[in-house]
Amino acid sequence: MSGPRLVCRRIWRMKGAALPLAASLFLVAPVALGQGAPRGARLSYTRGPGTEGCPEEPSLREIVAGQLGGVDPFVDDGAWHVEVVVQRRGPAFRGEIALHDRDGRELGRQELSSPICGVLVGDIGLALSVVLRPLLPPRPAPGSAPTPPSGPPPRPAPEDAAPPVSPGAPREAPASEPPHPVAAAARPVPRPGPPPERPRLQLGAGVLLGAGVAPSVAVGFSGFAGARWERFSLSLEARGDLPIDAEPYRGRIVEVSGVSGSLVSCGHMDWFFGCALATAGGVWQSRESTGREFALPYAALGLRAGLEVPLSVRLAGQLTGDLLLNTVRPVHRSPHGAGWKTAPISQAVALRLIALF
Repeated sequence: MSGPRLVCRRIWRMKGAALPLAASLFLVAPVALGQGAPRGARLSYTRGPGTEGCPEEPSLREIVAGQLGGVDPFVDDGAWHVEVVVQRRGPAFRGEIALHDRDGRELGRQELSSPICGVLVGDIGLALSVVLRPLLPPRPAPGSAPTPPSGPPPRPAPEDAAPPVSPGAPREAPASEPPHPVAAAARPVPRPGPPPERPRLQLGAGVLLGAGVAPSVAVGFSGFAGARWERFSLSLEARGDLPIDAEPYRGRIVEVSGVSGSLVSCGHMDWFFGCALATAGGVWQSRESTGREFALPYAALGLRAGLEVPLSVRLAGQLTGDLLLNTVRPVHRSPHGAGWKTAPISQAVALRLIALF
C-alpha cells in the first residue's frame, strides 16, 4: 500500500475528535519539511492531577510506533517539539496537543476529550502517527540490491595469487561456498496494554424527599462512600427519614421515622448515570400517648437515574431520582384496629454533593 493511501486510511480510522488535529498539522508539515527535514521530534508528556491511572509516556510511544511500523519517531535531539498534556475535567479527561518547529513556531494545536483516559491517549497517539509520518526515513524498495561501489575492482595481493597449474594436473573441484546465513524472522514485540484502571474513593452527602414508606412525604438525609471507576461505581449508602406525625386512628398521634442502608451499583456515561440498588432497614413507630416504640422491618429493590455535574476536579453535584419496589412492607396497627400499610412502590428525590479522591 502506497504512502498517501496509508495516510488516508489512518485519517479515516481516526475519531471525529482527533481528525481536526491530524488534518491541520498534516497540511503544515510539508511547509516545515521544506526548510530541511528534521530527524525525529522531542516529546513532552504531562499528566495533571487526577490522571494517575492514565497511560504513561512509554505507552503513548508504543501506540505511535505501532502505527508507524514499529519505528519510534521521538528522539531527544529532535528538531520538532511535541507537547501533550492530559488533565481531568470532572468525570471526563481532556488532552491538549501542540506541535512546534525547530524555531519554536507553533504549527498546530488541538484539544481532545473522552470519558476514558486510555481511549483519549489512543486518539492522541493515532493523530501523532499521521503527523509524524513524514519524519521517518524512506524505506528501500523490496528486493533492491545495494549499488556496488564505482571504480576498478581491487587487485589481489601477490601473496594471494593462485599458484600456476600444470596442464596434466587434475583439476580440483571448486570449494563450495558457505551458505549465506538466513536471518531469523523477527518476532513481533508485544505491545504493553494500558495500566489497569485504579478506582477512586468517592464520598457524598445530601438531602432528600421520600414518599411511599411513611404515611406522608418525609424529609431525610443520605450519605454514601464507595469506589469509582471511569464508567462504574459501587457504594454503600445510608438513609435516615425524619419523624413525621400520623393519625392511624382518631385522637391518637403517632410519629413515624425510618433508617435504611443500600448497596448501590451504577454505570456512568459523561454526566448521566443509572443504578440498581437493594435496600434494607426499619421503620420506627412511636406513640405519643404511651411513649412506646415499635420497630418494623423494611426492604426494597429498585432503580435510580441521576445527573452528575462537575464543579471542580474533585467535586461534583448529583441530582437523583429513585423508584423502589417495596418487598417487605411494614404494617402499622393500633389497639383499636385502625392503621396503615407501606405502599407497594416508594419514590425518593435527592440532591447530593460528592468528593472524589
